[in-house]
Amino acid sequence: MAYRKITCFVTGGARDAAALSAALTLAAPAKGNVTALYLKADPRDVMPMVGEGLSGALIQDLLKSLEQENQVHAAKAHATLEQALAAVGGAVCDRPPGTDRVSASFAEAAGVTEDVMAAAARLSDITVFPSVANEDRTAVLVGLEAALLESGRPVLVAPEGGVTPVLGRTVALAWNGRAQSARALALAMPLLEKADAVHVLGVDTLRTDADEAAPVVEYLAWHGIPATYHKLDGSGSVAAQLQERCAEVGADLLVMGGYGHSRLRELILGGVTRAMLNQTTLPLLLAH
Repeated sequence: MAYRKITCFVTGGARDAAALSAALTLAAPAKGNVTALYLKADPRDVMPMVGEGLSGALIQDLLKSLEQENQVHAAKAHATLEQALAAVGGAVCDRPPGTDRVSASFAEAAGVTEDVMAAAARLSDITVFPSVANEDRTAVLVGLEAALLESGRPVLVAPEGGVTPVLGRTVALAWNGRAQSARALALAMPLLEKADAVHVLGVDTLRTDADEAAPVVEYLAWHGIPATYHKLDGSGSVAAQLQERCAEVGADLLVMGGYGHSRLRELILGGVTRAMLNQTTLPLLLAH
């Protein structure tokens, strides 16, 4: 299945351009559609931080200021979408079956971040997020966690520098034999089938056996996808080893399981997942 219905989380920030470029790149082969989703800041997130005992007039002023801030950021995000769409010769469209070229539309939503993003991701083939490197408890992090852990769909995190014009020419797949790895593999098949090269990475650690990744090469061969197995010894940081090997083989995408436990309005992801999210150069396709 190709990625035809894609949601891209936008914030009105500088990282939106790379995320929208990645989303449109994913949608282009199937002439799919990207919804740039701007989530308005929720007063329920803001009001507890300003304390109790505020007058009604002051609360109204705060809410008005928040609405003005939402309008400014939404306008910036919309303008970035228009630029990204024009760059690829796409069309504005928000109704199926779409057009004869890649298309996109802009949407605003209000509500609790986790709930809105999880619901949107469940009805998207893949959800794209801006880089979350070195971010703490932002709406992007909370939305990413919800989409990853609660939707059953893959997410792609775009690096700040953007993606290659044809994303997925050389794909690396991190495999540890767990269900999350299997789901990531399955959901990445539209990209793996079109890749020029696929590299399967297994890492020896106290909890994982690198050689469990070797049979993935045969599995991919049954789908007509040639792949190469790489055994990493697990010395030092697993995330660092994955990044180094991806750089050595020239990977423009890393596919891996996303490991986490609970959202609870905090990002609670496994160490390797979090470390990979903090790197800023390699697009990540994650599935839980």
